[in-house]
Amino acid sequence: MELLHKEIKEFRKIIKKNQTFFMTVHLNPDADAIGSMLSVALYLENLGKKIFLYSHDVLNENLLILPGAKKIKYKTTSKAFDVGIFFECSTPERGGNEIKEISFKKTISIDHHKTAKRYADLNILDFKSPSTSEIIFRIFKRIGFRMDKNIAKLLYAGIVTDTGRFHYPQTTPQTHIIAGELLKYKFDFTKLNDNFFVRTTYQNIKLLARAIERMKIYYQKFAMLVLREKDFREFKAGFEHTENIVNYPMMIDEVKVSCLIKEDREKFSVTFRSKGNIDVSEIALFFGGGGHKSASGFKVSKNKIDIETLKKSILKEIKKYI
Repeated sequence: MELLHKEIKEFRKIIKKNQTFFMTVHLNPDADAIGSMLSVALYLENLGKKIFLYSHDVLNENLLILPGAKKIKYKTTSKAFDVGIFFECSTPERGGNEIKEISFKKTISIDHHKTAKRYADLNILDFKSPSTSEIIFRIFKRIGFRMDKNIAKLLYAGIVTDTGRFHYPQTTPQTHIIAGELLKYKFDFTKLNDNFFVRTTYQNIKLLARAIERMKIYYQKFAMLVLREKDFREFKAGFEHTENIVNYPMMIDEVKVSCLIKEDREKFSVTFRSKGNIDVSEIALFFGGGGHKSASGFKVSKNKIDIETLKKSILKEIKKYI
């Protein structure tokens, strides 16, 4: 779905008429969601608007390198804003539990996932775009906003991570052109790439080892990894220390889908990766989540299901696709 002229026109109209903006990202946000939100935040601040940046979940440590990331809050005391902007939230609930307690005069949803619903007053959705950051870049270009080095860095981070360093099949020739334009702002893209794809932590390595030790292969094509609550306690780690763990089984030639189940005191968080024609966003959607064709996930309360039942449910659904 291409961005329409009327959507951009309406976006500018809403921005111009309002003063206070609440912005949120999907649960367990990634660099694309955070980069998109922070770049729009800089745009709004440039216009003299008041903004509040919110995330339901604590940011992964590697996201803190992004300009403005430390301004993001995990609680809000204000319950009313002129505008609520949702980044990569397929439904309002994906923006966090506090959303239902906040009132907005207008809402905007910006997303590229095909699981996104049209729930906002203005829905800027492009399901062919490989990242939401690319959508934001195109919006800025269309409205004539002059980006700076920080905005370029934020958008590049979103694009390079959501395309898997331009590896995922959603990547287009236009994506490479946009990345090239962003690099003209001369930020340290090597450091940025190292941060997301090379650098790690002690906790991440220990959790990776534990997950690989427990890994099981089903149907010759599906790898399941599990990290229990006690594992996180043992290594003094959190979900933010699990970056890229789900990707490791994808190095096995026969494996077409990988799944990581993470457990904390209240819930299970499940992440999928796939290669080829298997669409894991449909699998995540079945369980109430969402995402990309090749990267998706969902969360479920431990009050609703136990670990063994969850694994059996996932295996049953996966079998339909491989």
